[in-house]
Amino acid sequence: MLSIIVLLAIASTGCDHGTISSGTAGLHMTYTPSPPGAGRYDEAQFTIRKILALPADPAAAALYGSERLEFRFSTFEVDLTNTADVSFADIALPAGTYNITQIILTPPGLIDQVLGPYTECIDGVQVLSAADPGVPSVLTFNYPATSNLSFTISPGQTRLALTVDVPGLIAGYENAFVCQEGCGDGGTNCVTGFDTAAFNTALFDNISIE
Repeated sequence: MLSIIVLLAIASTGCDHGTISSGTAGLHMTYTPSPPGAGRYDEAQFTIRKILALPADPAAAALYGSERLEFRFSTFEVDLTNTADVSFADIALPAGTYNITQIILTPPGLIDQVLGPYTECIDGVQVLSAADPGVPSVLTFNYPATSNLSFTISPGQTRLALTVDVPGLIAGYENAFVCQEGCGDGGTNCVTGFDTAAFNTALFDNISIE
């Protein structure tokens, strides 16, 4: 059992970084928009910098010491305008339950190239990004904050999806901003503040691994 756990292969797409031992399941990991739909935005993305995990079983997790399973060895830009699955990584894991122990990402960057008529203040803002007041440039979450991202691998499973409710995530991001009408260049709307805690809640309400 020790060899099965210690020799887990965790590899980014197209690159072998370990040995797949007997008892592991090869998994194709995807970014899956469900439902898709970036709404009014022509460009919409955020970047995942790191995802780390450990078995939920304390005895299995203890075998790793200070090490963690890393799902990808390079950053991954999530394009929220995509409507189909996108390959994220190829990994191998034994069956069992895993906890995401850390996820690091950048807040979304959203661009509406041509503003239309609007009723809500935020719909009159052309660009939302980490450059706006109060928005952190990087968000880092550690367990137990990431506990709802725990997932279970079943024997014979071949797919693992990072699933994002795109409309829900975008709506939560927009709702975290403080918007003011007429404060921007040429009298356009602008944002004057950001509620990080509210966005953090929206983030975990709208992403899952399954």
